[in-house]
Amino acid sequence: MSRLAAFTLLAFLPFSADADAAPKEISASEFMENFSSLLETAPSVPEVTEIEVIELEEGDPQTFIFIRGSKAHPPKPVNLGGDGRLALTRRDTGERMDAAYRRADGTYNQAGLAAINRLMRCSLTGKETEVSVKLLEILDAIEDNFGKRGLTLLSGYRTPRLNGRVPGAARRSLHMLGWAADIMVPGRTPAETSAFARKLKGGGVGYYPDAAFTHLDAGRARYWVVRRAAKPRAAAPGK
Repeated sequence: MSRLAAFTLLAFLPFSADADAAPKEISASEFMENFSSLLETAPSVPEVTEIEVIELEEGDPQTFIFIRGSKAHPPKPVNLGGDGRLALTRRDTGERMDAAYRRADGTYNQAGLAAINRLMRCSLTGKETEVSVKLLEILDAIEDNFGKRGLTLLSGYRTPRLNGRVPGAARRSLHMLGWAADIMVPGRTPAETSAFARKLKGGGVGYYPDAAFTHLDAGRARYWVVRRAAKPRAAAPGK
C-alpha cells in the first residue's frame, strides 16, 4: 500500500452528541475531494469605480501606447480560438449584451459589432467608437476559456472628456482609441485571467490584483503588474 493511500486525516466534528466518541478518520483523497472547492473559491470582489480604474492606469507607462495615425491603421483582427460570440455586462449600469460578431465563415457581423460598440460606449458622454476587432477576439478567447459565463466590463471606450476628469490623466490611453478594456471574469481571480491572457500573446495585459481587474488591449504584446490599491476619491467634478 502506498504512503498516500495509508495516510489518513482526522476530521473533528464540533458539537458532537457524544463527546467521548472517537474522531472520524478520512483518507487524504476524501479530504481533498471534500475541501478542494474551498481552495478554489475566489475572494470577494472589491468595489471599484471607473474613475479609480483610470487613476490606477494613469501613472503606468505600459498602459499608454500611441501610434501616430493609428486610427487609420487599426490592428488587424486575429482569430484566437473564440467562438465568435461575446457576452458583456457593464459594471456601472448592469446593462448586458450577448452578440455574435463573427460568422462561421470568418467574416464579421456588422450588427454584432455595432451592439458591442454600443455597450462599450463612453460612460460619461455616451459617445461610441469602432472598438478594435482584435480586442474583441482577445475578450472572446478569454470568455470561452473560463466557461462562456460572460465578462464584466469596468471601462471600455473613453473620450478625452472622461479621461480629463482625473487630474493629470494621460492623453495617450488606448482606451481613447477603442483598443482597450478593463474587465473582471465572474468567479475567477485577476491572476487567472491575466495568466491566460498572456498565453494568447494578442496584446497588452495589465494585472491589477488590489482592485481585482485586468487591463487588456490590442497594442503590442506586453505585461505589467500594478500592486497598488485604488484610492477613494471625492465626487468627480461636474460635466
